[in-house]
Amino acid sequence: MRKRYGILRLTDKTNEEVSAIMVTPELIAQLKQVNVSKDKDKTAERVKSLFSAASRKDKKTIEELSNQKRTSIYRVFKTGSISAKLLLPLAEVLGVDPYYFTGEADEQGDCTDTAILQFLGEHQYKFTPPKTRKPRRTREQMEECESTPPEDVVSVTVTFSNTDRMKEAAETLDYDNAASLLNGLSLRAKAGGEAEQLWELVKLCLLA
Repeated sequence: MRKRYGILRLTDKTNEEVSAIMVTPELIAQLKQVNVSKDKDKTAERVKSLFSAASRKDKKTIEELSNQKRTSIYRVFKTGSISAKLLLPLAEVLGVDPYYFTGEADEQGDCTDTAILQFLGEHQYKFTPPKTRKPRRTREQMEECESTPPEDVVSVTVTFSNTDRMKEAAETLDYDNAASLLNGLSLRAKAGGEAEQLWELVKLCLLA
């Protein structure tokens, strides 16, 4: 599963362009439970094929991220109807273009920020970073955490596509959004890979 970093919430207005998004349980909870499939036969076939072939870890992560029971996912196999609440976790965890699940694309492609933002935009969802400011750690504290990792920690390099925007978003991070981001990261860490390494590093920084 790909890495995704951003601090965003759904809203009916937007005051700046958004170029990155993090699929979290908080974001998924704000989506509507309405069908977004454009071709029910393709949706049913593709969801059944990819979900059935997914690992046990990925299946569990999809269920937790979407807050959907396995029976709800199996229902898509028969009806071909799927909501964004389930479609985005499927796309995020399996790394597949969301339009492949709706039947609008014939190639699996990749799950990218651009594809997700375009998909949600077409369904009248917009985004804005939270504006509540909270006290933040000093530069010295942050540099100390970054420069002196424990010896048994695997080094992880994170690359932001828009550093200035991410710094601004980090400055406005409040408790609720921080909790949501940590929860989302912990779910993605269950799939292993770099997300798992990053989760271990974050835990060590929190305990420092």
